[in-house]
Amino acid sequence: MMNYVVRIRSVHHRRFAALLQAAMPAESVAFLLCRRSEGAQRIVYLSDDVVEVQTHEYLKRSDDIASVSPECMARVARIARERNLVVVMMHVHPMTERGVGFSWADHAGNRRSFRFFHNRIKQSEHLSIVWNRTIDECACLAYRSDGVTDVVTSVAVIDTDRWQQCVVAHAEIGNAYDRQAMLLGEEGQRQLGRFSPIIVGAGGTGCLVSMGLVHHGVRRYKIVDDQMIDDTNLPRIINSRPSDVGRRHKVDIAREYALSHAPDADIEALFNHVEHQDVLPHLIAADLIVVCTDNTTSRAHLNEVSQKYLIPLLDVGVQFAVDKSTGEIVNEVGRINLVRPGTACLWCSGHLSAARLAAEATPKQEREREGSYLRGFDDPQPSMLAFNMELVGRALQIVIGYVTGLLAQPLQAYEQRTFLKSKGGSLIRHVAKQQSAGCFICGLHGVVGQGDAVPATITRRAV
Repeated sequence: MMNYVVRIRSVHHRRFAALLQAAMPAESVAFLLCRRSEGAQRIVYLSDDVVEVQTHEYLKRSDDIASVSPECMARVARIARERNLVVVMMHVHPMTERGVGFSWADHAGNRRSFRFFHNRIKQSEHLSIVWNRTIDECACLAYRSDGVTDVVTSVAVIDTDRWQQCVVAHAEIGNAYDRQAMLLGEEGQRQLGRFSPIIVGAGGTGCLVSMGLVHHGVRRYKIVDDQMIDDTNLPRIINSRPSDVGRRHKVDIAREYALSHAPDADIEALFNHVEHQDVLPHLIAADLIVVCTDNTTSRAHLNEVSQKYLIPLLDVGVQFAVDKSTGEIVNEVGRINLVRPGTACLWCSGHLSAARLAAEATPKQEREREGSYLRGFDDPQPSMLAFNMELVGRALQIVIGYVTGLLAQPLQAYEQRTFLKSKGGSLIRHVAKQQSAGCFICGLHGVVGQGDAVPATITRRAV
């Protein structure tokens, strides 16, 4: 079964909210134009532009109806056709606070409107959204070119201090989460149940993220990793056993644990490197990308995918460095960076290194060659379960806060912590992020919301 997902940038949401509310109590119409991308079992629409309906383009307007002229429809169709975009026709029910839905008159008008659009624009679907008076709750339908109408399951504003899911879908949350729902509210707990992230990396931090998500009530997510268990993983990977070494994939161990706790969950394990073309549809379909990898190549790739397809990204990393000659710890840091599309990306935050990216593009045999300046580049780094648990515990709080509204995470700051020695009198601090207008990923001429229109620039790390 195919699901439909609309991702809206806050700048577009503010714009069409103002247009739809301007003439209250009369109904208003506005058009959202979107790029279309296909994910795994999900069609994703990325907000690209808002088209205003001028006052003179209304044929009729009152508190229970709004219709626009054929000239207006033709103007919108021309813009969408020239830019190869999907039309999302939106209107507001100004008297409705909650429980908004389509009326019989809406359905009749939509069928005529979308026959018009399908005759002029070559897209598989065009959409209709009806909003409540405060423009924070909606119902949405996809009108397919074959005449079938499908329900759109997710319309979300993705780049504010919380994930704002606007389609309301009621679901049972179960008695097991009664005490958690006291904190989150029943709707917050339902939001977790509907949320669908993807975890990249199933090692020391990734396995803990997977365990934490399923324990908090997330029932649908995917895990990506291309490595098998070795004996050095056993102290840090939950649910691993000595008999797994060299025989089982990390993703399968994480999935097995999740399903043992929640047999009804939909947990998919993807044994592959994340840059592989077969993984991209799964990334596109995700509501959040959780980055738990230990290399720059995968992090740079995910940073680009996040911005292109309007997917929030959570970068979780623990790093210790030890002087080999003295055994002294010379650096130790943990980082939790929640990146919303259109805000400062991992390049702007200094969490990606062009030098390391170039080094990882060099074949491993060349890196290890005698005399190579990259010799030792692949040596294992210190790691310990206790520190991973500390960082992942906070990362889970941030994810849950972002999804449910329990706590707000600043848009332009990330959390950094030390584990052993305080800096400036504290183990934890917020670090301001500075977005570069010239950034080739998130800047003015970057890839934000461009979807399939922009080819990938990152290839797999050399082996």
